[in-house]
Amino acid sequence: MTPALASLLLTLLAALAVGVLLRRLEYLPADAALTLNRLIVGVTLPALVLGVLCDAELDRSIWGALVATLAGQLVGFVGGVGVARLFGLPRATQGAAGLVAAFANTGFLGVPVAITLFGGRGLGPSTAILIDSFNTTVLLWTSGLMFARHMADPAQPSARPRSVLDALFTPLSAAVLLGLVLNLAHLPPPPILRAALDRIGAATTALVFLSLGLSLDLRALRGRLAPLALVSGVKLLLAPLAALAAAHALSLSGPVGAVAVLQSSMPTAMLAAILAAESGCDGAFAAGVAMATTLIACVSLPVGVRLLGL
Repeated sequence: MTPALASLLLTLLAALAVGVLLRRLEYLPADAALTLNRLIVGVTLPALVLGVLCDAELDRSIWGALVATLAGQLVGFVGGVGVARLFGLPRATQGAAGLVAAFANTGFLGVPVAITLFGGRGLGPSTAILIDSFNTTVLLWTSGLMFARHMADPAQPSARPRSVLDALFTPLSAAVLLGLVLNLAHLPPPPILRAALDRIGAATTALVFLSLGLSLDLRALRGRLAPLALVSGVKLLLAPLAALAAAHALSLSGPVGAVAVLQSSMPTAMLAAILAAESGCDGAFAAGVAMATTLIACVSLPVGVRLLGL
C-alpha cells in the first residue's frame, strides 16, 4: 500500500470515528448526516469533478472501462439477488440485495482514491469520474430504481420519467457536462478558480465518512450476518473479479484498466441503500450491507491496490 493511500484511509477512519463519537454524544442535530450529504452532493463533489475533468486526459479506451465495470455490476446484481433467494428472503430483501451488490461508491470514495493513486490529472481520475457518472449515477437512477420499485411491489408503476430526469439534472451532472465541454474546447479555468475547486473538492471524502459515522447503526446487522456477509463478499470479491476478467478480455491496461477494477472494488454506494429504502425494499438490510462493505473495504481496498501493482 502506498503511503498516500495509507494516509487517505487513516484520514477516512478518523473521520468515521469522529462521526460515531458525535452521534453517541448527540453533539449535532439528528439530521446532521442529511445536511452533510446535501453539501457533498451539491457542492464539494461537483467541485472535485469539475476540477479534474477540465483538463484531464480523455481516451477512447475509457469506453472499455465502462464496459468492464458494467460486467462487475451485472455479476454483483445477479449474485446479490441469488444470495437473498438462497436464504429464502422476501422480494423486498432480494431487491435490496441486488441494488447494494451492484452499485458501488464510485464517486465519494472511488474518485478520491483514483486521484490519490494517479494524481489529480490524467486518465486515472477521468476514467473514475466517467464510470461514476454513467455506470453508477445514470444506471442507478434508471434501471436500478425501476428494479427496486418492482421488487418492492410489482403492481406499482416503474420509475417515473420525470423523477428520473429531475434526479439526473443535478449539480454533479452539470459539473460533468461543463467539465467535458471545457476539456474538449481546451479552455482550462483560471488559476484562482482552479485552486478554489481543488480545495473545496478535497473535502469530499472526509465529509462522506464523517456523515457515515453520524448515521452508522450497527443494529441493522443483527440477525442477518450470514446473508449480509455473503452479499458483501459478492460486492467486494466477485464484482471486481468479473471487472478484472472483462478488462483483460478488452485488453485494457494502465490506469484505465486499473481504475475499472478499482471502481468495481469500492463498497456499496450509500445512495443505493437510500433508494432501496425509499422504493419500499428492505432498507435495514441495504444499510447493513452498505456499512459492512464500507468497513471491510478499509482492508480489502489496500489488498486490491497491491495486487494490481499500484
